[in-house]
Amino acid sequence: MEKNLNIAREILEKIGGRKNIVTVFHCATRLRFELKDLNEINEAALKKIDGVLGIKKAGTSFQIIIGPNVPLVYDELCNLAQLDKHEEIDENLDEETEKFKFSLKGVFDVVITYIMNSIAPIIPILIGASIWKTVVTLLGPGMFDVISETSDFYITCNFFFEALFYFFPLYIGYTAARQLKVDPVWGVFLGAMIITPSFMALLDVRDSISFFGISVPVANYSQQFMPVLIGVWIFKYVNKYLTKYTPVMIASLVIPILNVMIMAVVMFAFCAPLGSYLSQLLSDLFMYCANAAAPVRILALTVYTAVNPFLILFGLHVTTYVAAVTAAIPAGFEGFVLPAGVITSFIIYGMSLGAMIKFKKNRSNAAGYFVSGFVAGITEPSLYGICLKSKSSIIVLVVCNAVGGLLLALMNIKCALMASVNILSVVPYFSIGSTFNVVAGTCIALGCCLLAALGVVFFIKEEEPIEARDVK
Repeated sequence: MEKNLNIAREILEKIGGRKNIVTVFHCATRLRFELKDLNEINEAALKKIDGVLGIKKAGTSFQIIIGPNVPLVYDELCNLAQLDKHEEIDENLDEETEKFKFSLKGVFDVVITYIMNSIAPIIPILIGASIWKTVVTLLGPGMFDVISETSDFYITCNFFFEALFYFFPLYIGYTAARQLKVDPVWGVFLGAMIITPSFMALLDVRDSISFFGISVPVANYSQQFMPVLIGVWIFKYVNKYLTKYTPVMIASLVIPILNVMIMAVVMFAFCAPLGSYLSQLLSDLFMYCANAAAPVRILALTVYTAVNPFLILFGLHVTTYVAAVTAAIPAGFEGFVLPAGVITSFIIYGMSLGAMIKFKKNRSNAAGYFVSGFVAGITEPSLYGICLKSKSSIIVLVVCNAVGGLLLALMNIKCALMASVNILSVVPYFSIGSTFNVVAGTCIALGCCLLAALGVVFFIKEEEPIEARDVK
């Protein structure tokens, strides 16, 4: 308790005191401030506070990464500064920045943030549905043969999986609309539009239809996420323009009519074909790398796994995971992104374990990181608090991931479904029907975990000058 009080006291001092705070909230791992003047922040001093894992600026918002004990620090901070306390907020509900300065980096950041925050809320459902699919695959024909494909349990568990992926555009429509602060019902409508039964029924009889004089391709968009992401973004500006220029007396009637007509054309003629093409391109790239000739596959998977922690750092992993799962549906497995994700998770846990064994001063923190990741699936504290804390820790992280990727490629390990980021990460290895895949995949995951722990024990010094890092 005393430690959390000291952290709160130092943070309050380094951000300009109570007078500089407008409001403060917290999510699962971060303190989120709205400040009057960001120039009052002493960033260098903040990064040196024992217990601060990183900082991030977003417009007038300032975030301090604490880790799983953030609620305790938040309570102490509010008590010290006599601030109103608020409930924990969603990790993905960051406010939009007040001003946007156009640049290639700025555009890239906005696009990636939009995609990441639209997909991230669906990941828990993706994991849950996939694990149940894994269970029936294990128990069904081809594996332990405990249940048949016609059993009620087998059929019901498949319902879970189909409920997610068939209606995937609806989920994306809802989360994307929330992210852009438009009515989520419109996002759901745009997603439902491209998978309506009448449209899907045309798949076997028509290649295209004429829509307001425009030829529209008939395709299956039930497992796509890009069309709706693009569509909801366009809808935001269409609706904003119509609301601004439509007379108030007829707005409640005219705006919905025009929204439906305009977005129907946009979705069917532009967003759906383009989004489907982009999604398929990404999925095909992963499938190509997974099934390419040995030299290409080995090089690609080694490099991808080595940089995977940095994809996680910038939020790019969410998009690649969803594209990989989409690719895995027709093939029944995926041998690139998903195995790499499991290996990276186990390496992060291994580095936390190594820090817990070696470090005396920070042993309690390392233990908290290890438990929060291995059990609860929260890898951010371990990633910021240990893996990215120094040059030597980054080297250990990259080398271990590269070794893991190399072994995955050499042994051609496959994942059947989306992997959880906690202890259940190893479960998807069991779903392919190959004993070698099960044993080799599990050994690689656990071996990389041990290798990472040893890397910390032998190559990282606790007394190294380490500071919290900026998070982009």
